[in-house]
Amino acid sequence: MRWPRRLSIRVRLTAGTLIIAAVFFAGTAVVVHRQVESILRSSSVMLLQGDAAQYQQEISDGRTSNLDTPAQGQLVAVIDPAGKVMQSSLPGELEPQLPTLAAGGTAVQDVRTPAAQYLVLARPVTTNEGVWQVVTARNEAASKLSLDNLTRALLWGLVILTLLFGVGSWLLASAALRPVTAMRRTAERLRGSSSVELLPVGPAHDELYYLATTLNELIGQLRASADREKQLVSDASHELRTPLAILQTQLELAHLSTGDPAALLGEIESAERTVQRLSALAASLLELTRIEGMTSHEATGYAELADELVDAIDRARLLSSDSDVVVDYEIVDAGLLPGVAALSGVAVVPGAAGMPGVAASPGTPAMSGASAMSGAAATSGAAAVSGGVAESTGSTLPVASPPRTTPSGDPAPQSIVEPPGDAAPAVASVRDEAYDLSRRSFGRVIDNLLGNAVVAVSSVPAPGRRGEADSLGVGGRERDASIERDAAGTAAVVRDATLARDAAGTVRATLRRGPDAVTLEITDTGPGMSPDFIPLAFDRFAREDESRGGSRPGSRGAGLGLSIVQALVSSAGGTVTMTNRRPRGLSVVVTIPSSTGTPAAAGSPPATVSHPANHSRPAPPPAASSQDNTA
Repeated sequence: MRWPRRLSIRVRLTAGTLIIAAVFFAGTAVVVHRQVESILRSSSVMLLQGDAAQYQQEISDGRTSNLDTPAQGQLVAVIDPAGKVMQSSLPGELEPQLPTLAAGGTAVQDVRTPAAQYLVLARPVTTNEGVWQVVTARNEAASKLSLDNLTRALLWGLVILTLLFGVGSWLLASAALRPVTAMRRTAERLRGSSSVELLPVGPAHDELYYLATTLNELIGQLRASADREKQLVSDASHELRTPLAILQTQLELAHLSTGDPAALLGEIESAERTVQRLSALAASLLELTRIEGMTSHEATGYAELADELVDAIDRARLLSSDSDVVVDYEIVDAGLLPGVAALSGVAVVPGAAGMPGVAASPGTPAMSGASAMSGAAATSGAAAVSGGVAESTGSTLPVASPPRTTPSGDPAPQSIVEPPGDAAPAVASVRDEAYDLSRRSFGRVIDNLLGNAVVAVSSVPAPGRRGEADSLGVGGRERDASIERDAAGTAAVVRDATLARDAAGTVRATLRRGPDAVTLEITDTGPGMSPDFIPLAFDRFAREDESRGGSRPGSRGAGLGLSIVQALVSSAGGTVTMTNRRPRGLSVVVTIPSSTGTPAAAGSPPATVSHPANHSRPAPPPAASSQDNTA
């Protein structure tokens, strides 16, 4: 029965109404017919009883010898106890059946003859002489004629009412579907033109109103998507045009330098760098497209996110180890992490017997080695890490680390952290949650934001080294969009670390788990970002350069880093916000909702892992706002 589906909605509605109306009116006609038939039969029975009552009374009074003659139209027969017919006005076709009718009892009998149909009633009357029988009959031709007329009227009424309902249903369906027709015609016009027209929305807040509203929202999103694609093609063409022109010039210069091997080698190396930039740009665009097309997500627990943050801090500290940029972090609700990167990013120098361990200043090269020994190899049952010291209920593996010095050559201050009192470190009894962001993607978000922050802080020179920093051409948040944990990503981070060398400032990462979301906040003491550029920071190829009102020349990045960050976070249902801090600096907050919705256990205060900065230095001087959306 697939053919009804091929019919239009109007036809299906009308056909359905016709069927329902026909069934309803047919049922009504049957009920009415039966009721009228019952009423007519009851009337006939009452008339029969009335005809018989007169003769029953006469027989009971003993006037059997002088019975009244039946009136005109009365069909009555009186039979004495001997079986003799004393009085009869029955038609001749019923006379032969009279004995049978008299013996039929007191029930009403239907008797059909070739000429007519009769309703017969027999009533016995008991006297001293015996039992008399009074038989009355009525011709049902009149009742049958009335029923036939009623049946014809009901049939005509059924047909007429059904047709009227069908016409009314057709008109109502046409009126109800008129807005749909208008929307279809408008959609046909939109398909064949570049008009900004939307589908018409009716005044009534009915289903068609909500359908038109939803479709208009969809049209708006599709137009915005098409505009973004056009803008992407335009921006990508603009971004590719410059390096391709440079590459062409370099190759032309290489042809001119065939007689000078050194110059030829320099042009070839320059061309290789240009090709690398093009490859990075293409890889970033492909990665961004892949992220935006993801349909499934890998769930990651809070413990893994915290462990990834510690690893990212290790990488950032390692890359900023030759500068004055201090990278620290804080993990709230760290009681979830019994043994998570217990020594990751931390180098512990053992003290004398009975003395607490002393943590070297975070960021020394030895940290990466300590990170590799995180977990059971480093500590047994580690509960928290604070200020670079691993606290545990078991033994601590000593890791040597060279002391760190300040720019003036003096030893950097060390932080010593002891457990409060004699109590063992408390571990919060809470359950882990899952978030729709893989550990790798979360690490990429952190690497990008930390790299941006480190390079931004590098634009604020350390006291006495402003000239050196300026000579490096340091400026803004520059980060390769394809940063990974492989060799290519490491090379990009090393490049940014070179820019950050000899700069002063602090970068801090805070990971905090709320009742239904996890929040990552990256703050720095850099120059901040132009307020006019913040709304554009997450756009593709957006860079805060002179063309966008920045206070410095454009950076070397492609302007895809923050776009990738936003795409990764948005794919997990999260948000990214960016605000300037006072008196200076930038704060980037990433919020990722929980995919499990499992709340933390009540009554368990959040534990905290805190790695404060261990450098003592004057506050960096204010600098002009200048940050980039780079990878």
